[in-house]
Amino acid sequence: MTQGLTTGQEGIRIFRGLIGGESLASAHNRRAVSFHLQGRTNEAMEEYEKALALDFHNASALNNLGYLFLNCGKIEEALPLLRLAAKIEPCYALARNNLGNAYLHLGELKEALSEYLEAAALDQSYAMPHRNLALVYHLLQRTNEAIVEYQTYFSLAPAETKDADAHYNLGVMLEEEQRREDAIAEYERAIADDPRHVKALNNLGLIYFAQGKLDKATTFYERAIDVDPHFSLAQYNLGIAFAAQGEHQKAIEQFTKASQTDPDNVQAVSNLGVMYSTTRRFAEAISVFEELTTKQPEQPTLRFNLAVAYQGKGLRAKARKEFQKVIELEPMQSRRALRAQSEIDKLTRGGKSTRKTRSKEPAKA
Repeated sequence: MTQGLTTGQEGIRIFRGLIGGESLASAHNRRAVSFHLQGRTNEAMEEYEKALALDFHNASALNNLGYLFLNCGKIEEALPLLRLAAKIEPCYALARNNLGNAYLHLGELKEALSEYLEAAALDQSYAMPHRNLALVYHLLQRTNEAIVEYQTYFSLAPAETKDADAHYNLGVMLEEEQRREDAIAEYERAIADDPRHVKALNNLGLIYFAQGKLDKATTFYERAIDVDPHFSLAQYNLGIAFAAQGEHQKAIEQFTKASQTDPDNVQAVSNLGVMYSTTRRFAEAISVFEELTTKQPEQPTLRFNLAVAYQGKGLRAKARKEFQKVIELEPMQSRRALRAQSEIDKLTRGGKSTRKTRSKEPAKA
């Protein structure tokens, strides 16, 4: 997340200093800030450039123009401006934070971390560097430090701050640490800040599903889909929830929608086939799994499910052949290989199988 123009005590001090209009360069910078805050990007850029043409050592104009370039995705143009601003005013926390943002965009995590730490040390009331530190620590898989930085960020940010993404990110990390109740609280805060935060809605559904609270899980998946009817992940997870509740037709509907929304979601298509077999619509299941095994011939799960569909349709020779392929593809004595051998034995004896295929697990945002 990038940094606003006047966040932090140092930024407020510099912004107030503009009001006096001590120089023509400062006047241009002040006008640029006004345009910038109104979203009038081109006019802001022109005024920043006029300010720097008069005084190329104006650290505020350098930082603000660098920040504008960052927002436009012009990282290479932003970087030298922000470096110079930080060099001219070594205690300029905003410039340090924005310089960290430029390094982060370039994937230079070590440099970004150094700048964010410096910004946080220069202005201990400045919240944004802590949010950015959390992002870097998470990328570095230093989860506990990331959690601490998010908590520091929220303690410093103004009470009216709405930052759904930060709450969501913190929730994800708390889940990684198996702190599910704390994660629930953060996802709920994300939704309070942004009721349309589909990832937070989906992840709440996942937690409740894992807790066996299928009705609550279903509610949150449905809320996510209401917000975004094309959110295939929630459609897929809702299908899993319906399947777990024995609502097979509803599961079929959701897996169909998920596979239509995201044709590359093999799990959604596979689960659609599983539901067809479960509801004894074996011809449709065969059609699904024959197509999938053509695309992924070395996938033993798909081969097993195709064998089950053949078996249900009474195509014993084809079923036996597919179960044999499962054994060839699986490590010896694996659970699936043993199940496949058991089915072959039953087919050889002329008996009927009572085994059912299983749906995949829910998927995370």
